[in-house]
Amino acid sequence: MGSGRVEHHTVIIVGGGPAGLPLSVVLGGWHPHFSESPVLQQRYTQLADYLRSVPGSLLSLNFHDLLKARLPPVDLFRLLHHPRQLYERADQIALEFRRSEPLDCLLITQEEVGGVWNNVPQNMLTLSPGQWMEFAFYPLAEHVAQQGIADFDVNALIGKRDLVDYYHRVPERFDQTERIHTFERVTRIQPHEEGFLLTAQDVLPGKSALPTPRQSPVPQPGDDLSPGEIRRYTCKYLVYAAGQRVVNRRLGVAGEDLGFVRSYYDQPQDFHGERVMVVGGGRSADWAATELHDAGKQICYVMRQAREGHWRLVNDSRMGLPYYARLAEIFESDSPRWEVLYDTRIKRMAEGANGCGLVTLSTGGEERTVEVDCVVKEIGASTDFSLFEGFPAFQTFEKHDPYRYQLDQLRTHPHNYESIDVANLYPGGYLAQDIGLVVIAMHGTTYAIAADILRKEGRLA
Repeated sequence: MGSGRVEHHTVIIVGGGPAGLPLSVVLGGWHPHFSESPVLQQRYTQLADYLRSVPGSLLSLNFHDLLKARLPPVDLFRLLHHPRQLYERADQIALEFRRSEPLDCLLITQEEVGGVWNNVPQNMLTLSPGQWMEFAFYPLAEHVAQQGIADFDVNALIGKRDLVDYYHRVPERFDQTERIHTFERVTRIQPHEEGFLLTAQDVLPGKSALPTPRQSPVPQPGDDLSPGEIRRYTCKYLVYAAGQRVVNRRLGVAGEDLGFVRSYYDQPQDFHGERVMVVGGGRSADWAATELHDAGKQICYVMRQAREGHWRLVNDSRMGLPYYARLAEIFESDSPRWEVLYDTRIKRMAEGANGCGLVTLSTGGEERTVEVDCVVKEIGASTDFSLFEGFPAFQTFEKHDPYRYQLDQLRTHPHNYESIDVANLYPGGYLAQDIGLVVIAMHGTTYAIAADILRKEGRLA
């Protein structure tokens, strides 16, 4: 499709991660129904008895009434999917999915489906048991059995490669491949008489190019995407599920874009020098610093926060997450290849002799310059609302946890997660107000959003 043609869909989903991808499947016709669960019956007897009386799809539930009963949609479907935190057998999930008529829907993502998980380090483990990362319509245990994967514990932490393989198999498994456009970046969203007008552009000509280690693995606002083809779409309903890690945060200092500074960490093999400065302080930076140290690098770990804040994260994580146990060991071993600077800010960066970098730091008002072979910035990213043009200003809600994970969520109606500012706009996943910053709640917006759209289209009783 060239730039002159406009393609219309009833629903467009922007983002193919753990919020957008399941919504594509549900709008694609896979609807949830109550299924008998001994675990749910034992633990939540009243809820099981109530749902047993519901005829047809659970999308027909009155979410207004459930909200009045202090059962938001995200909590309802979390309980049905995970009536207990450990997975033992398939019949504990109180949901079954039956095929219905699909709604006209298109999902657009600037990478493969799987969202941010495509771009985390190669060897990274999640923070959660694998089955917490699954979609209810496709239990991880079912995926493992279908693929013939031996000795796989769905209750153990899942690695990036296993998780991405699971996500990548969802479109074909649920007949959604033709309804998903990968490697397109939505660059503009405007009001339109049909509802919304989206402009998108191919981000990787030929869909085969890979980022260099110093680049972000996904394009940033303002990046030159030429000669990628420009496409235009309209839709009646828009689900914005692009996630909270779209626009890389910047330090805002001179020299930040020099060649020895990298905004993307994948694996230690990408770093040929010995002296690596890691800038961050959150979980991604902790992973990079630990893995680089254990690969033999000399690490200078710089963070703005105080020691107390970082050690709260380390101590709260070391018993359940093996890589935090390892990080604590490095700290407590007084390794000569490990220096950590708290309460420290980077003032400027410059090129030194022989291709090295010079980083000037300020700690407690005192400056020092450190010579490094490279700098890894793991300072997080934020949601991209800049592509919305011509809409009322969005009202946002600040959400955060004790470990420096924070984002601005859009204000939404709590029964359907529709924006309170723009009709028929639905922020998905973490972008919807009051969705908890834990993976077990990550795709909780799926069913209420799908139900609201299907009801508006006359598809539900």
